Amino acid sequence: MGETTRRRFLRDAGLMGAATAGALAMGSAPARAAGGKRVAVLGGGVAGLSAAHELADRGFQVDVYERTALGGKARSIFPPGTGTGGRLDLPGEHGFRFFPGFYFNLTDNMRRTPFPGNQNGCWDNLVRADAYMMSRQGRPDLTIPFPFPLPPDSSIYDKASFLATIQSGLQTVAKLSLTEAAFAAQKLLVYVTSCDARKLGQWENITWSDYIRADRFSDEYNKFIADGTIRNLAATKSKDASTHSIAKVGEATVWSILDLGNEPGGTVDRVLDGSTSEMWLDPWIAHLKSLGVTFHVGYNVDSLQISGGAITGAGVTANGSSSTVTADWYIVSMPCERAVNLLSDDILKADPALGGIKGLRTDWMTGLQFFLKKKLPLAPGHVNYGDSAWAVTSISQEQFWKRDFSTYGDGTVQDCLSSIISDWFTPGTFNKKKASECTPAEIAAETWAEIKAHLNDTGTVLTDDMLHSWFLDPAIVRSGSGVTNDTPLFIQQPGSWKLRPDAKTKIPNLFLAGDWVKTPINVTTMEGANQGGRQAVNALLDAAGSNASRCSVHELYESPLWTLFKANDKVRYALGLPHEFDVLDPRWP
Repeated sequence: MGETTRRRFLRDAGLMGAATAGALAMGSAPARAAGGKRVAVLGGGVAGLSAAHELADRGFQVDVYERTALGGKARSIFPPGTGTGGRLDLPGEHGFRFFPGFYFNLTDNMRRTPFPGNQNGCWDNLVRADAYMMSRQGRPDLTIPFPFPLPPDSSIYDKASFLATIQSGLQTVAKLSLTEAAFAAQKLLVYVTSCDARKLGQWENITWSDYIRADRFSDEYNKFIADGTIRNLAATKSKDASTHSIAKVGEATVWSILDLGNEPGGTVDRVLDGSTSEMWLDPWIAHLKSLGVTFHVGYNVDSLQISGGAITGAGVTANGSSSTVTADWYIVSMPCERAVNLLSDDILKADPALGGIKGLRTDWMTGLQFFLKKKLPLAPGHVNYGDSAWAVTSISQEQFWKRDFSTYGDGTVQDCLSSIISDWFTPGTFNKKKASECTPAEIAAETWAEIKAHLNDTGTVLTDDMLHSWFLDPAIVRSGSGVTNDTPLFIQQPGSWKLRPDAKTKIPNLFLAGDWVKTPINVTTMEGANQGGRQAVNALLDAAGSNASRCSVHELYESPLWTLFKANDKVRYALGLPHEFDVLDPRWP
């Protein structure tokens, strides 16, 4: 036995003895030996499923404990009883799915998940969205193609939509002053040529709204530069999120449009060709079961028990009774607002840095599906209703799906206009109430009215007789005269990077996974959740002394065009100087 191995053996033996004594004193099962193969994954969303996949592929015995339903916010939600005559229930969801071309890690797991008839597993169920539509109220709509290259059979424009795009573009140019355009261009250039130290030390600490001086400029400027163009890019709002978070994913999107930084076969915007659970999550869960993963649904994780510096068990509640889950390793893959409840004084004493989780913030961004009796292919991609008070976006799903919509519901549904409400705290355009203060019926009525106002301003597109029914994410729960949200999203408020934990903790058998840990993609996305799961697995493999291959964790593309500028800015930032291009409104470190 070498000296290093001897020290590791004595250390692990000491930890084991202390943990066992502590666990027996608490009346719970003792911790298992370090280096064992049993892993308890606490949370069955995308992060938990990703971690379980990577662990099972490396020979670990994995148990996943999930409070509500596997897949978390990514799953499809089929309202029971809506299917008749042997048809499936209608396909609801937390919100439409979006798979940018710069996703590498999540899509790798999709490729490794078998799907009948698909050479590349569930990845082959992704289909290209060819355009982005900015719909304006009282003005022509702007449809932007993703042109590198357009498919040969693409039909982005008909005559009317092409003319509307020309008109909208000209109106936008006319409404934006040269000062506004120059200011925005300069700020974008400043960010992409900033060194990493400035991005994390300066731009991470101010909001996007502050960075671009949204309060100084016109409504048109704000619609396009502030919130208007980011609703589909990041699950956040410009007044709440850090500049670094928004600008980083924005830059990745621009490179993606230019076909730089995309995974092989990836395009700017991709969606699934059917409901999320049918085309991805159900096959994924089935595959994990075939690898030996055991799922426990209906288990709420209440606490972590610690003794001798290691986790000895996780307290869970199921069907009204409490019990203790034991394993060799523990991965917390719960949302941050639930993970924070596990931070007992003893946990924080073992790793004080975990206290930063208490400072993380969440916001509401929730789906509402309108099931239609007629097909409504507004654009072959996502639609942003730029003047909607509730920051509404949507996508018409039928045009992308393999399954005939008449096989759902009562047979009369032909399409689903799947929308997302991103602002729950601004009075609505028509009812003048915040979405959070409305009943579900009022939420549906106002959202429908805001969409109609955008689509019917230059001709009738959407009529009330087209509406079959609607479905609001059940996480929106009645509370008093309004509603509350059981599953909010983590948002990257200024300074949150320092509060976010690493996947590896100072507790040797505890690891963290989710889009709220520090990840290369940074923003709240399924890719971030997958990366969080991969990082937790890598840290676990290191702690276990495993010789298994480590999970790849993809870094976003960085253009070599900016290398020299970043090197110069690194010096300037160290000297306390503004960025060399930040001349119209210099921001000092």
